[in-house]
Amino acid sequence: NSDIKSSGSGGDTYMEMNMKTEGENISMNMLQKIYISHSGKARVEMYTVNNGKASLMMVGLSDAKNPAQSTLIDDSAKTYSINKIDTASGNDMLDQHTKYTVSKIGNETIQGLNCVHAQIIKTMNFSGVQSFMNSSDTTDVWMTKDIPMPSGIEKQFSKGMGIAYNNDVAGQLIQMGCTGFPVKFLDRGKDSKVNSQLTKISHDNFPESMFEVPSGYKETQGF
Repeated sequence: NSDIKSSGSGGDTYMEMNMKTEGENISMNMLQKIYISHSGKARVEMYTVNNGKASLMMVGLSDAKNPAQSTLIDDSAKTYSINKIDTASGNDMLDQHTKYTVSKIGNETIQGLNCVHAQIIKTMNFSGVQSFMNSSDTTDVWMTKDIPMPSGIEKQFSKGMGIAYNNDVAGQLIQMGCTGFPVKFLDRGKDSKVNSQLTKISHDNFPESMFEVPSGYKETQGF
C-alpha cells in the first residue's frame, strides 16, 4: 500500500473511500466522497461505479451538534428526509441469539496512517426453524486518529462503527483506542465479502451551503 499524502490547504477535509462487495450472486463497486467542515458538519456522497463511471445514489448530511439525526437528500426528486439515529440496542430477539467477540489485533500503519486494528466476530445461533439465520461474520477495522477532524464528528465515526453491531461493541472499541476514522474495513460473511479503503485525503475550504438542504427541497418520510 502506498502512503496517502494529504494535499491542499484549508480548514476543511475531503476524503474518498472505495468499497468493493463480492459474493456468489453479487459484485458491486462503490465510491464514498466525504466532506468534513471545521465547524463540525459532514456531507457524505455515495456513488455506484460501473465501468469506471460513477453515478450518485445518495447524499447524507450530519452535524456534530445534533448527533441523534442525519438528513438524506434525493437531488433527482428535490426532496429530503430526516433520519433519527437510534443508538439504543436494536432487535431484542436478534440480540438474544447473537454473540459478539471483540479483540484488539494491534497497532498497524496503513497507507502511512497510524491505526488501531480490531476484529469483531458476530455469531448468530438459532435453533429449529430459525436456524437458517445462523452465521458467523468476521469484521476487521483499522481506525486512525491521524486525520484531524472536529471531536464531535470523530465520535460519530467511532460510535457508528460499533452501533452497526450494538452499544456494547461500540464501548469495547472505544476502550481499545480503536477510534477516529475507519481507514480500512474488511467484512467476511457466509455469502459475501466487503472491502472498504481510504484512497484520498485533501484539505480545502468548502462553502457552508454544501452542508445544508438546498432551498426549495420538500421533506418526505424517507425515500
